[in-house]
Amino acid sequence: MAEGLLKDLIIAKDSSNRNWMVASAGCWAYPHMPAIGKAIKAVSEMGIDISDHSSQALTGTLLERFNLVLCMEMGHVDFIKRHFPQDAEKVFLLSKMVGEDFEIEDPIGKSQSDYYDSALEIFSILDKGWEQIKKLSAR
Repeated sequence: MAEGLLKDLIIAKDSSNRNWMVASAGCWAYPHMPAIGKAIKAVSEMGIDISDHSSQALTGTLLERFNLVLCMEMGHVDFIKRHFPQDAEKVFLLSKMVGEDFEIEDPIGKSQSDYYDSALEIFSILDKGWEQIKKLSAR
């Protein structure tokens, strides 16, 4: 959901024609899995289509391509910093983009409403933290 939400926000907020690259990857993800139906529905209610999403596992090669890595949970931050210490300085909890320090709980296994609430929370942080995201991703 976060990947789709950020891509949509970039279209809405950045007219600079900067070449943004946005991708999601999981620390423990199975590759080539589609987005969960509840996630697709949650963001579709916000006008965003993630129906073509395909999961990918996080790798060092993938991390090298990015200036900023945003994580939902501290376990993700810790995993990346432990396994890819050369990339540690570009890894943050998403909530840090708004000067806070909290995790966004994964709604997997929960209700459709929980997915929608999670999408709204992610969008709110991306929107409020836009300037920080721009700054850190331009390194």
